[in-house]
Amino acid sequence: MTIVCDINTAMDFSAIDSSYGLALVDQAGKILSANPAFLNLFALPPDVQNKTFSDLTGTMNPAATDFLQQTLAGRHEKAIKQTTIIDHKTLSVHVIELDQAQRLIMVESSPSSPLPLPEINHPAHTPHNAAMVNRTMLSECIANWKPDEPGTASLAMIMIGLDRFKRINETLGHDAGDQLLKFAAQRLLRIVRSDDVVAHFSDDRFAVLQINQNQPVAATTMAERISELLKRPFLVNGQQANISASVGLAILHHNTESTGDLIKHAELALHDAKQNARGSYRLYEQSLQKNASERHELEIGLRRALFLREFTLFYQPQARMQDKKIIGFEALIRWEKPGAGIISPLRFIPLAEDMGKIHEIGQWVLQTACRDAAAWPEDIMIAVNVSPVQFESNSLKQIVQAALTASGLAPQRLELEITEGLLIKNITNALEQLREIQAMGVSIAMDDFGTGYSSLNYLSSFPFSKIKIDQSFVHRMHTDKSRTLIKAVIALGSALGIKTLAEGVETEEQFDYLARNGCEEIQGYLLSKPVPAEQIRALIS
Repeated sequence: MTIVCDINTAMDFSAIDSSYGLALVDQAGKILSANPAFLNLFALPPDVQNKTFSDLTGTMNPAATDFLQQTLAGRHEKAIKQTTIIDHKTLSVHVIELDQAQRLIMVESSPSSPLPLPEINHPAHTPHNAAMVNRTMLSECIANWKPDEPGTASLAMIMIGLDRFKRINETLGHDAGDQLLKFAAQRLLRIVRSDDVVAHFSDDRFAVLQINQNQPVAATTMAERISELLKRPFLVNGQQANISASVGLAILHHNTESTGDLIKHAELALHDAKQNARGSYRLYEQSLQKNASERHELEIGLRRALFLREFTLFYQPQARMQDKKIIGFEALIRWEKPGAGIISPLRFIPLAEDMGKIHEIGQWVLQTACRDAAAWPEDIMIAVNVSPVQFESNSLKQIVQAALTASGLAPQRLELEITEGLLIKNITNALEQLREIQAMGVSIAMDDFGTGYSSLNYLSSFPFSKIKIDQSFVHRMHTDKSRTLIKAVIALGSALGIKTLAEGVETEEQFDYLARNGCEEIQGYLLSKPVPAEQIRALIS
């Protein structure tokens, strides 16, 4: 489909093959050009050029014809829905001002619009009637843009992602979510200029296309306004809904390889904003493209690794403070990517979570760790990290039970390590599953204690068997603040009857300080680096 955003001469729409009806008319309603879909939707004859639109639209009722005629004569942009008399199709008719003399009429047969257009396009307090279009129309508008002068950068894409929208759907229902989208659209339409193009891009995303403005100043200014406006509370079906908006910006320069890059660049910038600073905006830069390419390559490699089982487990010992006797091991996953070497779990685990592959990886880790540990002495524990995402399927208990049954490992020898982030996301569901797993005899440890937001609340809500002091505190033990925090955590664990284990212990000085202050267990390079399963027996002996 072709949409003309800014033209000085009449364009020929007759050869445009699209499901959208397109017609270029003057102020009097005379049709200058129309595509086949426009003729079909209104049941018009092929030869309509230079004929008046209102004289030909016999399928519309007179009131609608009069409304369109008034709109064409004025300098306004309107959108109405009209049911045709002959075949009772419901048509959404858009009239968009191109310049002082020409109007673009766009027609689509409902229900093809992502949002109910009349309710969104015309809130009573909209000072100018900017049009809400859809993704296809937005793309075509970009594809046909031409700069005013060579070398100018006068086209900007503002991609808006609503933060926490999924939570609104889950807590208030999808009807409330739909209503929230309408309200968000209305707020956007109130602040854009009359020549901006506003689109409902996808489920929880909107886009604003700025044409012929001073960039990137105009786009960054608009992004700040959007962020401020959408973080204000919404009242949806009598209930308050709070969201925010992350925004990605991209500017189309004269030397951009393809106009199609504009949307892609804006999406990359939006993704970066959501990942690193929700509620803010990010302007596209080439490093984001490089990061996206690397991520895509890593995704392909990760799928291959899952299929070929390129993962291995290494085990880091955990020991008692009193005699440094090894009492257990933590399972640590390793991925050796062909041609790239060892890929850090810090890189591929978050990616696996985003891809929905963490369930498969987590299940393999649990099964493998239990099988390996079953061959160790019976007094040696095995600790396995659990991703917050693994709790979302509500099947973790069954996966743990299957791993124990298949390996023959006693439940009392397995310890699951969870982070505070897991509980923050859905504390009720997480605690319910943890209690069921603990009832099987499996121990539950809180990993990285002190790096989250609600540690004390979680300790009062669930009987953890162990607190793991995050290695960042141990590595900063030379500072008074870290030493004070370590002492406080150890004292808290002692008062609650919970064991404490310090991670990242590398020196005798660190070991001595932890021992003097009552820490019960340690883990770190002072004991040993992580080792493969075949070295475990030698390490124990």
